[in-house]
Amino acid sequence: MSAKIEYKGTDITSSVEVDKCWVDQYAEEHGDTIKIVFNDINKLWDKWSPQIDDEIRVYCDHADSGVQYVRGFYPRAGKYELTACSIPASAEVKHNGGWQQVTKLQLARDIATRHGLNLKTYGLTDHKFSYLRQDSESDLTFFQMLCNLEGDSFIIYNGDFILYNNEYIESASSSQTIEIKAENKPDYFAEEPVTAVTVRNSSMEYTYGSDMSRQKLVSIPVYIDSKGTAERYATNLYHYYTKKQRGGVFYASPIAEGYAAGSVVELKTEGAESFNGKVLMYHVRHDMKKNKTKIFFRNI
Repeated sequence: MSAKIEYKGTDITSSVEVDKCWVDQYAEEHGDTIKIVFNDINKLWDKWSPQIDDEIRVYCDHADSGVQYVRGFYPRAGKYELTACSIPASAEVKHNGGWQQVTKLQLARDIATRHGLNLKTYGLTDHKFSYLRQDSESDLTFFQMLCNLEGDSFIIYNGDFILYNNEYIESASSSQTIEIKAENKPDYFAEEPVTAVTVRNSSMEYTYGSDMSRQKLVSIPVYIDSKGTAERYATNLYHYYTKKQRGGVFYASPIAEGYAAGSVVELKTEGAESFNGKVLMYHVRHDMKKNKTKIFFRNI
């Protein structure tokens, strides 16, 4: 395997025999992850005694997991499976809280500070919430719910909490054109779309869309203080439920530069022209052992 593995800041590549190594990177709804299976016939990992939140990094010329934090380690019949995540373990702890007249960026800064992350933002409008409650939820589960309402997403990579507006990213110019051929083993999907979204809570109800044939009814735990707020939430949730209506997967080998979650590229297909055009790579899996990448994309 040409990739390097750093464990607690030390290059351990030559000390281990890797059977499998996946680096999964996500542009929305997930932290990045690492999964490594070692042939641990010399019981090295027992000697190293890995702990939750130990730092690990996997990288090669065109792909880098960034620093991630150990989540689990499991001996399995002469092998050792290690999983890690870009999110510190503290972010999985459930909390309770309440706020009045708090902005999205205030919450984001608090979450980043609490978990030792560096906040970066792109294209955001900083709306204020009249009243919010966090009821026995992890910070990121709670914040993901707010992002869905506000039309935003976040990436957590190498210690950065990257918060961005979906429309801002999707309107970006394509970074490159990728031609998809049979050897890329493409697979495409097209689903029946949600045709309308209705948001509802104890104070108000609002529907975005006029076709009720495939309506999505969403009860939200956030106070709606005006019709304008209700319209914004319904519009953003409509985008959330329809953004993966069309898309697919394809493979690239060897791992190439520019295949990163959150990238906007121009796609040219062979025999599936209706999927041509701008797409967003929302999930990228680098197989560091086999030197190939699986790209999950959605049409914009």
